[in-house]
Amino acid sequence: MERPHLQCRICGKRRAPLAMLCSCGANVWTPVPPPPPKPIALPKGVQSLAGARPLQPRMFDSELSVAVGGIVLGLDILIGGAQGAGKSTLCAELAARMAHDLGGLAYWLDAEQNRDLVAALFARSGSPMNRIGLISRYSEDRSTLPLTWREAFARVPRDAVVAVVDSLQRWAPRAADQTELLAFVRPLPFTVLVISHATKNGQVSGRNENQHDTDAVVVVKQTEICVTKCRWTPTPRNVRRRMKTDGEARTTTG
Repeated sequence: MERPHLQCRICGKRRAPLAMLCSCGANVWTPVPPPPPKPIALPKGVQSLAGARPLQPRMFDSELSVAVGGIVLGLDILIGGAQGAGKSTLCAELAARMAHDLGGLAYWLDAEQNRDLVAALFARSGSPMNRIGLISRYSEDRSTLPLTWREAFARVPRDAVVAVVDSLQRWAPRAADQTELLAFVRPLPFTVLVISHATKNGQVSGRNENQHDTDAVVVVKQTEICVTKCRWTPTPRNVRRRMKTDGEARTTTG
């Protein structure tokens, strides 16, 4: 058993391992905490895991938040689904709720619809739009060249709460561009929701690498939300969708 670390109350010297009396002749000792371990020097370019932040999901009152077990702020989610499944509406609901609860702004990067149609997505779920900023790829009169996805993200401030990309294939038609976009959003400080088209069998379209490059992947269907990957929630898991009579979306876990 290791001897406790002791210090002489008279002269302040530490006690030798086998000594009973201090060199000053006193025999009055005070326990002292052991010295902290020496830091381990890692090779250059190697990161330490010490001090890493735990994944702490925060729940928001929205279907997507319930499906993935809460949102870890700053991580990104890939949302796929067939046309008309409701993936854009679900993202609008979550973005509005996050902006409201966190007291910040959400940004909708749109390459598919005009302003009125984007606003309809929020109205459909009864979500407020006062904290939503629209960044459209096309000007209203189409008098200027369309924005690139890099130009669109340049308009999103770093203190944003969440940004929604609608959609991955319209902003980045080529597979290589999609990979580049997903790699770009990964280190951003805010949450990014990336809406993706789906294949004929209902899976997220594009390279398989697209799903590996995001922190969570969900597939929206008419009756359920399928979580195929999530770094902070056990997967796979299916969450049944339930629509109230007032059109407000809710979910129950099956």
